[in-house]
Amino acid sequence: MASTGGVMATQMRTGPAARDPEFRGIDPPALNQVIRQLQDAQNAIQGWLNGHRPPPGVSTAGYRQADEVARWAAEQLGMLTRRYNFAVTHPSPGGGIDMPPAPTPAPVPRKTGGGPVGTPRPVKAPPHRTSPAKAAPRPTPHGAGDLGGFPDRPAAARAAKADALSVAASVQHGRPVPDPVWRHLEANAGDPDYTEKLYERLGPAGAADLLKAAQGDKARLEAVQQSLGTSSHHLTMDVRWLRAFLAGADHAGVRPVAVQVLLGADMSGRTREAIARLDLHPSTATA
Repeated sequence: MASTGGVMATQMRTGPAARDPEFRGIDPPALNQVIRQLQDAQNAIQGWLNGHRPPPGVSTAGYRQADEVARWAAEQLGMLTRRYNFAVTHPSPGGGIDMPPAPTPAPVPRKTGGGPVGTPRPVKAPPHRTSPAKAAPRPTPHGAGDLGGFPDRPAAARAAKADALSVAASVQHGRPVPDPVWRHLEANAGDPDYTEKLYERLGPAGAADLLKAAQGDKARLEAVQQSLGTSSHHLTMDVRWLRAFLAGADHAGVRPVAVQVLLGADMSGRTREAIARLDLHPSTATA
């Protein structure tokens, strides 16, 4: 984090944040680099541990210490990745601070031998609708402090899985989606980890069922719209996914609402491109 903090401190002295001594933010490119370096270190340590088991009769104290460092690195990767995901999913609404070009996206962590599995995967920083298509991610307050209602990605994923199962069961048995599920969705519609797993579990047809279950309630429809937009930065919502979603909406009798949600959501750049290929218009929502 020292690298991130150093870059941030330099930028804050010359950028808009210099006017606010209380500003705290994330520099996505710098944090991306920290994640890469920490991942490489964790892989190197775990690889050495896997290939150098202490022989019989030799103290394992050093081995245990190295193993603890590897586990610590894996834990830090989980926390840093959650911060990174928040930062790139919620760019600074104020335009951020002038930054150099961003590096390539953070890599998918590599599993080495018997090392820790399930290490979080940073998402690709997408272009935001309020920024030029090729603009670099800029420092944002999101991810620096409050990380939503979950301490880490696994906790967010567990909550999303439980809510998705509840939605599916409600639809299957013709029951209303429970109020706690709607409250979770409204509270976590901007959480990149929760929404990713929720719609990954629901799939496009399940997302359409959720839209029908909202029954025209404005707050619930807004929660679905926002959460779909957030999840689009993580899931592959390509033309095939979108067509399946619209087909499910047709079946559920909510295609006009589905079109409005897709056109109104703050989608990732790649999802907006896919939506454009469908040539959707509110006036032809029932076509």
